[in-house]
Amino acid sequence: LRSVRLWDTGTRWDQIETAPDQYTWDTLDAAVDNARAGGATDVLYVLGSTPQWAARDPQIPGLYGPGTTSLPKETEDYVDFVREVANRYKGRITAYQIWNEANTRSFYEGDWTALAKLTRRAHDAIKLIDPSAQVVGASSTVIPGKLFQTESFFVRYARALHKAGDPVDAMAVHLYPVDTSKGPDARVRSIRAAQKVLNKVGIDKPLWDTEVNYGDRRAGLPTVVPDSATSVTYVGRTYLDSATLGIARTYWYGWDLGVLGIDMTDAAGITPAGRAFLTVRDWLTDARPAGCQDTDGVRRCSFVGADGSAFTVVWAQGGTVTVDAERLEVCRLDGSCAVGTTDLTLDAQPVLLREA
Repeated sequence: LRSVRLWDTGTRWDQIETAPDQYTWDTLDAAVDNARAGGATDVLYVLGSTPQWAARDPQIPGLYGPGTTSLPKETEDYVDFVREVANRYKGRITAYQIWNEANTRSFYEGDWTALAKLTRRAHDAIKLIDPSAQVVGASSTVIPGKLFQTESFFVRYARALHKAGDPVDAMAVHLYPVDTSKGPDARVRSIRAAQKVLNKVGIDKPLWDTEVNYGDRRAGLPTVVPDSATSVTYVGRTYLDSATLGIARTYWYGWDLGVLGIDMTDAAGITPAGRAFLTVRDWLTDARPAGCQDTDGVRRCSFVGADGSAFTVVWAQGGTVTVDAERLEVCRLDGSCAVGTTDLTLDAQPVLLREA
């Protein structure tokens, strides 16, 4: 599966339907065509934000302008847009996310019960037109403390969805570490916090991470840009953790935006972090996780490849650790492989081990 998520691409609802029943599809047409031409087998489209003309509160502030965070005054306006998109892109847009970061006032006003009802309506409309399309719940950022389990938007929206009959094919979170200086270990805590909520509420649906990155380059905020080696480590760990901890899909935000700490591409082409992504993708495509163990300061995650052969991905959990890799092939995140030695030094950067 190669999937692209369309958000911050000039394709929001308020950018397409600028007046009632007046649609400008050019940008979304081009984005979907470009994704398909680039090899994407799956396109995830985010359905917000609200046009000012359709807003319940046209003057409510939002990142994208007045009214964009508001619920629609008439639910049918949102559902009509959903129908238009589903009809136009049937078979090409293969998944729909109800809203982006609905727990933050920059994107949504905060009514979880109404959003659950909107989710139900959108789900039914999409499935009637394109039964194979997947419907993904509105995403939430995750702060993995005690209050997240009882008072967060995510748990309240999940409860409201459960009462509405779980009208989603997947639930969505954004697993950015709250502290932008932190890395994948912080993300792991957020994964477990989100999964605990779903287990408690009783929603048995896949969990998607529809935005992740580390660091920050936004104006007015502390600048945190991981160095190249750290970026490689973070990207590798992110996708390995997703595979072993039950995150069904993981979308990097963004490949070339220059907004957060790590880009996969730049003006020169694929960055080392981007190469790490491609390498881990090659390692994990059609592979099955077979469990992880933490022993002697090393995390060892076992996999069974598509051809039935076994391999292990390992990294040190703190500092460096020496392991015996004699008669094993050692593959690194830059895509290189070589025969190992009796005293292979591991650090935080994952490496793959398999029989030579």
